[in-house]
Amino acid sequence: MLSGMSGPVEGPPAQAFMPPGGGLKPKASAHMEEVAVERVPMLAMVTSLFPLFLPFSCYVVQPSTHAAVLHCGTLTKMQTRAGLHCTFPSGKYVMSVSVKQQTLSLPDSKITDSRGSPILVSAIVNYRVLDAKKALFAVEDYRQYIETNATSVLKQVVGTHTYDGLKSNAAEVNAGMMEEVQKQVSVAGILVLSMSLNELNYAPEIASVMLRKQQAGALVEARELIVEGAVKIAQDAIRRLEQGGTITMNDSEKVKIVTNLLTVTCSESQATPAVVM
Repeated sequence: MLSGMSGPVEGPPAQAFMPPGGGLKPKASAHMEEVAVERVPMLAMVTSLFPLFLPFSCYVVQPSTHAAVLHCGTLTKMQTRAGLHCTFPSGKYVMSVSVKQQTLSLPDSKITDSRGSPILVSAIVNYRVLDAKKALFAVEDYRQYIETNATSVLKQVVGTHTYDGLKSNAAEVNAGMMEEVQKQVSVAGILVLSMSLNELNYAPEIASVMLRKQQAGALVEARELIVEGAVKIAQDAIRRLEQGGTITMNDSEKVKIVTNLLTVTCSESQATPAVVM
């Protein structure tokens, strides 16, 4: 006989909620899986038997061009030979990429150097596609990819040098930029052949000030050279006058000669001789 008393219903223990798919989701990998070349899907092979598709079975690969052949969204062949080729026409889609050497000109960018001076700098990148499959499927647009990364590297490298350092160590700077860009774009199958600074100028807001600074530095160097030469001329003149032994001069006379020679040699304007009567 059943009891009329009610109580808690025993059952299996409650289980924690699990997301669809069972268990915790694995962490996303930083490296994208490489697109593999697979067989032509059966649907594409069967439908290609219809005569309607036969005129679309051929495709052309130009010289220095690699092509990726897809059927129904599946990569089925990487064609590297130039010429006319045939494949199953149904669901066919051909993507091509040039493997010729290409040049990318980075436009002028205003960058602050290590001293805080704004400068305008541009660069030229020479590169070519080394792996067509990566260039087509690893990144959205390999040209935009290399331009964005090359611009970023340019700003980073220029920011760690002074304007004068960029001018004097151009070869070292170019080599460092090329190496860093190559690290960034290898995922896209791109080989960087060279990267070099093109335009390098002070920004307009400080160009006149820096020009005066350079002029002042050049003037100081010129003055030092002139004074050094004038002193040598004065010393040589006194030594030659006393070599014969016929002329003897005291210190005050030597000072007058040196003063006159320095005045004539170092003066910016032409010296006017004065005769004492």
